[in-house]
Formats: sequence, structure tokens, C-alpha cells
Amino acid sequence: MKRKVLTVLCIMLFALFIVAAPDVYAAAKSNAWDAGKKEIEVKGAFTFYSHPSKDGKEAWIYNIKIKGKKNKSLSIPKTIRGKKVTRLGTPDDMREELCITLFGGHIEPWHDYDASYNNAATTLRSIKIPDTVEVIENSSFSGLNSLKTIKLPKKIKEIGRYVFYGCDSLKTVVLPDNLKKIDNSAFWDCPSLQNFKISKKNKKFQIKENFLIRKKDKALVYAPSTGKELAIPEGTKKILSYAFNSVKSPAVHIPASVTEMEQAAFEKRGLRENIDIRDVTVSEANPVYARDGQCIYKKSDKSLAVAVPDEKGELFISEMVEKLTGDISLVNCDTAEVDKLTKVVYPKNLKHVTVPGFGRINAANVYFTGAVPPEVTRPKSVSAHAKLPIFCNVYVPEAYETAYKAWYKENDCLSSVNGWHTYNPETGL
Repeated sequence: MKRKVLTVLCIMLFALFIVAAPDVYAAAKSNAWDAGKKEIEVKGAFTFYSHPSKDGKEAWIYNIKIKGKKNKSLSIPKTIRGKKVTRLGTPDDMREELCITLFGGHIEPWHDYDASYNNAATTLRSIKIPDTVEVIENSSFSGLNSLKTIKLPKKIKEIGRYVFYGCDSLKTVVLPDNLKKIDNSAFWDCPSLQNFKISKKNKKFQIKENFLIRKKDKALVYAPSTGKELAIPEGTKKILSYAFNSVKSPAVHIPASVTEMEQAAFEKRGLRENIDIRDVTVSEANPVYARDGQCIYKKSDKSLAVAVPDEKGELFISEMVEKLTGDISLVNCDTAEVDKLTKVVYPKNLKHVTVPGFGRINAANVYFTGAVPPEVTRPKSVSAHAKLPIFCNVYVPEAYETAYKAWYKENDCLSSVNGWHTYNPETGL
């Protein structure tokens, strides 16, 4: 029951975060529209619903209804009743909840649910968006499982949250010259996405070996989806969160040039690890990161960066690791599956944990080996996570049981342990 309550709490907080996130670009033009006026235009099997701008010159298509379930292509009109179409997607004040597509489907990424279920738009193989369009709202094209290629209009400057989330067949995306920003969730769960194309004129992004790279800091935004081993291009300096979201690869290699990795860099999406990536290696010449056993850690502060459980779901964290933070990626495992990660052993040298450090690695059985429990701190910005491992069996050395129980009690976690056990270090784990 406690596990269910915590899960619901996490989902609510995650949803609240999404709702509260600012959409500055969209808000800048929101007052220009007559949201109370609805205009309808029918073109063949498609019915377009739009709001006019207050000056009567532009149209905002907020919903497209489709007659029948065998339509293969859609050409969005340049004009609606003589007004230039400049915006697509459901406006915030029309939404029952945040994530609604242009075709009326609901999505819940935190529940693995895109808009592909019972959606007439999922048969669309091609969509032509006119170059008059300047803004595409969040989640607009989510769940279009037959869509293979998309070319975004020239005036698009930002690709927001979940715009193409769950487009299973999407293989090629042609990005506009003026693009300035891509949200890291825009292409979540696009397992066929192998090609990004963008003009060399674009000042913000470039394509290198099919990887989408942000120019200013040489940050990896998206890796191509492939079943082959992947080597991050040399010269890449940073890996952004969820850059490997759609990758199905037996191994990924980090070059010497990478000096920074954001939280969940190799994971699929919020609350989900990447079971498709089975291993991550790092160049021995890398000055910042090193591999020891099942772990890649940061040399400067000995913090864990990437953890690779074995095929049995067991993870022995390296003795080189002295610190856990929220900036951890877990691969070759999916802790959303019950007991998928069966065992994690924390090293004797673990000294400090910043919440949600323990929460990034959820296992059915947790072993502590040190004589002294690590210090735990919680940043003011983090409130929804337990400080220590909970809803699991906890194993501690017999000689230190009192110290560890006091530690759990002090951090308000003792009552949330499934089972408390001791072991003799001399007989092994």
C-alpha cells in the first residue's frame, strides 16, 4: 500500500512540474488570439477547428478531426477562411489536462501512454506542414505510429514537450534553419529515429555522424536509434538528459572529450531506465570519467555517473565510488518492472549521498557494507524522495545493526523497509 501511495505522489508531483513549466514563446502571443471564437473548415476527410487572431489575419488550428481510419496523408492548409495558419495544437485554456494532441488524443508519458490508442491519425504516413506555421504546441503529433518523415516549417524556432512522443515509425526529421531550442522530451519513444537533417546555416545545432549536437557547448541532444554499438563522436563535451532515449544498442562508448553528463543521460524518460542499452564504456584517456567494475564514476569527487547491473539484475557499486547524487544513469535494467533490479551492494567507501541519490537505484534487496552509514543531505529543491532506500529488504553487517537502524530512524525511513536483515561479512553477501 505504501509503495502505491509513493508512486501516486511521484506521478502527481511530476505532472505538477510539467504543468508549471513555462512556455514563454507561446505565452508571448497568447493575447493576440480570439480564443472564444471557433471557426470550422472541412477539406475532404479532415475537419479543421481554429481560432482567429484578433486582427483577423491569422488562424490557430487547435484540433483536426478525421473521418475514417484509412487516411494515409494530410496536408495542413496554409489558410483557413482567408487567414494565414501560423499555429498548431491545443491551447492551454482548451485542455482538460495538459497533454492533448492536435488530433484530440490524450498522452501520459509518465504512464508509458502515448496517443496511439484508437486514434484515426495513427494511419497517417505523411504530414505536410505549411511554412506559414510559426508555433507547434506541446504533444501535437504524439502517437502517430505510421508517420515516417516530418519536415518542420522554416519559421519554427522551438520544438516543445512531447511533440513527437511515441511516433514508432518516425525515421527522419528535417529541422528548420531557425531552430533555437528542442525540449528533451520532444522525441521520446521514437525507436526508428535514425536521421536528423539540418542546414549548416543553423546557428544552434549541427549533425555529426547522425548525432544531433548543440553547437555552443558541443552538447549531445539526441543519439540515433540503432541496434548496433554506438560511439559518441569525438569532440562532444556534454551529454544532455535522455539523449539516448530511443537507442536500442548493445553498447555505447564515451570518448575522451566528454566532460559532463546530465541526470538520466542514458535513460529512456522520467521514472524509466534503459533496458535496451546493455553496457556503457568510457575512453581510458577521458580526464573526467573512469570505469571500474559495473560503474562509471567522476574522478574529481568520486560520484557515480553510470551504473550497469549484470544480467541477473545485480549491481555491485565500485569501491571507487564515494558519493551518490541525482545525476545517475542506470542501464541494462528497468526498475519499473517488479524486482527487475534484484540486488544492489553499496561500497564501504560510500561517504555522502545527496537526495535523490539512493532513489535513482531501486532494488528489491539492498546491502550496506560500511562500518559507518553515509551522510545524507537533501537540497531545498528536492522534496518528494525518501532519503534512504525503502520498500526493499535491507541487509547490514551484524556488528553495525544498531548504527544503521538509528540512521534509518533518524531519516524517517525505518517503518518503510520491507524486511530488516543482518549478515556476517566474513561469509560474504
